[in-house]
Amino acid sequence: MVTTPKGAVRKAVNVTADIELVRRVRDQKGNLSALLEDSMVAFLKKKELERWKEENRHSFESYDRMIEEHGVLSDEIGLL
Repeated sequence: MVTTPKGAVRKAVNVTADIELVRRVRDQKGNLSALLEDSMVAFLKKKELERWKEENRHSFESYDRMIEEHGVLSDEIGLL
């Protein structure tokens, strides 16, 4: 899981952004650096999840085939 530890080393970077968005965020006392970092963490989590799903795709497909052929255990024991 991607997280940003407290006390992590920071690096100054130059970014470009829509000037109106920057103005509105600053008007709301938003922290541009924190917003960028949060966005990067969310992006990396999404990519890790996509990678995990792809790595496990065959297991999911195998499980789905098993359920199609045999049903779910709860059907056999009378659970909904």
